[in-house]
Amino acid sequence: MTNARNTETTNGSMPHDAWQRRRSALAKSPGVATVTRELSDDRALSLAYVRSGPRASAPVLVIPGGPGLGSVLPYQRFRAAATKHGIDVLMVEHRGVGMSRKTKDGIDLRPEDITIRDVLGDLTAVLDAEGIEQVTVYGSSYGSYLAGTFGALYPNRVSGMILDSPMLDALSKHETARELNRLYWHGTETTTEHASRVRELVDRGTIPVGDAGLPIQLLHESGGPELVATMLTLLERGKGARVWSWLNRLGATDVMETRPFLMEFDLVARSAFTELGYGLPHEPTLGPLRSDESFVGLADRFPPFAADPVDIRGALAGFDWPMLVLSGDRDVRTPRTVAEHVIAHAANAVLVPIEQHGHSALDTAQHLAINAIRNFANVQRTSPAPGAAKQTAQRSIIARLISFRLALAKVLPKAAS
Repeated sequence: MTNARNTETTNGSMPHDAWQRRRSALAKSPGVATVTRELSDDRALSLAYVRSGPRASAPVLVIPGGPGLGSVLPYQRFRAAATKHGIDVLMVEHRGVGMSRKTKDGIDLRPEDITIRDVLGDLTAVLDAEGIEQVTVYGSSYGSYLAGTFGALYPNRVSGMILDSPMLDALSKHETARELNRLYWHGTETTTEHASRVRELVDRGTIPVGDAGLPIQLLHESGGPELVATMLTLLERGKGARVWSWLNRLGATDVMETRPFLMEFDLVARSAFTELGYGLPHEPTLGPLRSDESFVGLADRFPPFAADPVDIRGALAGFDWPMLVLSGDRDVRTPRTVAEHVIAHAANAVLVPIEQHGHSALDTAQHLAINAIRNFANVQRTSPAPGAAKQTAQRSIIARLISFRLALAKVLPKAAS
């Protein structure tokens, strides 16, 4: 077995001196603190976390996606905006990532130091250090998986929960493939023509079916069927090859590139494959489109997936606290079917459908994430009137960037598009 640091991913880690300088600078940021976490072999980790905003009796523990995404640096603007609205936000830097990447001796954590249960233990250690009895847990994508496992193992520490683009278990990846193929291989009432065009482009050899899923997913989440259609038209005209390649690289960046203090997948990869099922085989009966090709070449470098560390689906019935479930109408990664499963099994869960939105409000529509937190106190034990919680997302930065690249490809010569 090869450790995550020895995979073919690009190791973008800084030299230790540069890393330490950057960490020391971040440690001086308002609200940043550390708590010591003991490791095996007499090692120790200074786990970093940050708390901002006016102190509340039950602050909001915000857990971002990933795994591998930092908390302290990437979400500075989010916390500043939350502070303006009087929200007490607590975020913990995931072990193996950013300020929590190395031991006190300055050595990278071992991949086996990073398990789901260890990460959950980190969360409780920070709550204890801050003297917090209960929190509202906000989890986005992979963070929603951690939020669910936290609720299952530490229900007495939860006063409420917001699941943003919920992920429940390793089998959720099949929901992604099912939705992708439903829309753009088999076709729906609104995407029948799109699916036919995709199949024709594959049959002609214009696009390999193996790398078609990720660009289509990004296009759909950013602009729906209309943006997908724009891309297909370019390909049919012999244009857009560079945009298509760029979309594939854009989607694979999180795996193939380490960006210190922002996104660092290399050390957490072992947990992703062995506990989250990142290497599970594609289910061909769903259709040939898949968006997880980036992980295919890495799966055999880690122990195989055995079972989910915690049965969140089975635990949902015991979640008796108020819950909001945010779900974008364009989300392919964690489609609406997953959110609906939560609503059906957690007694006090309310669906917040978001129109013109893809994945993770925390990352692509932060105003909606903040609104959800602000309005959470108004959530009642019964669902509001149908449509009362519906939101509409603003156009994200990535959506604008993709649209610009497509518009540029339209006017460029074929060889340059």
